[in-house]
Amino acid sequence: MNLDHIPILDHHAHAIFHEAGWRTAPLESYFTEAYDPEVLERHTPHGIFYRRSLRELAEFYGCEPQRTAVDAARQAADYLEVAQRMIRGANIDTVLLDDGLFTGELMSVAESDSLLPWQARRVLRLEAVLAGLVWQHDRVSDLLHSFESHLRQVAPTLAGLKSVIAYRTGLAVEKWDAGEVQAAYDALKRDLKTGETPKLTSKPLLDTALLLALRVARDVDLPVQFHTGYGDPDLDLRLANPLHLRSLFEDPDLRGLKIVMLHCYPFTREAGYLASVYPGAYLDLSLSIPFLSQHGMRTHVHEALHLSPLSKLLFATDASRTPELFYLGARWGRRMLGEVLDDTVRVGDLTANEAEEAAVMLLRGNASALYPAPVQPNAPTQVQA
Repeated sequence: MNLDHIPILDHHAHAIFHEAGWRTAPLESYFTEAYDPEVLERHTPHGIFYRRSLRELAEFYGCEPQRTAVDAARQAADYLEVAQRMIRGANIDTVLLDDGLFTGELMSVAESDSLLPWQARRVLRLEAVLAGLVWQHDRVSDLLHSFESHLRQVAPTLAGLKSVIAYRTGLAVEKWDAGEVQAAYDALKRDLKTGETPKLTSKPLLDTALLLALRVARDVDLPVQFHTGYGDPDLDLRLANPLHLRSLFEDPDLRGLKIVMLHCYPFTREAGYLASVYPGAYLDLSLSIPFLSQHGMRTHVHEALHLSPLSKLLFATDASRTPELFYLGARWGRRMLGEVLDDTVRVGDLTANEAEEAAVMLLRGNASALYPAPVQPNAPTQVQA
């Protein structure tokens, strides 16, 4: 099944570098979640994703499939022209950008929207906003009030919210009493260097702020993306199993909240189970596509379909820093989805018409229904105090 004609609504990605960053970043860094120099230099070039992608990029640039040739072609290219060609080649017409990564090094959402051939919208990273407010407040109650006020103020401009609590203290979110949260905040403030924006790792503080943000998201009907599963070494994978989110899905105070479990691999089946039994649980297929082998990508999609309703599945690229990852992610996402849907027709799980409908749902329809439509420039908005 060829899906090239279906424009993608890329519901989870990050912006690309400004030109200087793109020209100086090592090619290997795009093809691994590792950042150890030894891994990048000695081992990443032997990865399947790297080897396969080098040939694909050589085809795009019209050069030999060798590292030096691809590098030379990239350096000779006009960066903005390459970015525009790759995004058009990916057939991505809308992208939702988490702008809390590599702040200052990547294009802003506004730049991404104006310079590149898609509509770009913002997804706000919760932990980054919270960290930016710490210096302004000595009492944790004041910090949390300011955090909530900010979220409610900017909510009408957003496509969604994003949490990376899996990277900080894990997905098993707990409720803490006010004294424990204040004590944790006092300890954080004591250890903070003047002017430093903290990397927050206090579980009482992060859990409490997240639960507050989730209530805001429920009130204003914004989906919340959670990193789950596979990521870089800053993550303890044991704490990133989406099954830890069960307490949020079961919380009666959060009824109506929509949670998107990003990436999920290697916990695809667990996430599929959650999506099958909780109304607010949605499953994303990004990162594993295109990072895995073809067999791995195909298995990932198959396993997502084991239990999850088709209406709960979304595709994204999770691309960042370079337009090449948007190009490769979209290319392999369509190919793997098409192959798996062909299999469902072959074995009788879906009819041909149902498979075609499923392709549109996964590549754009489900995301279009889940995320709010953009606010028109002159449209009135209601901001809750």
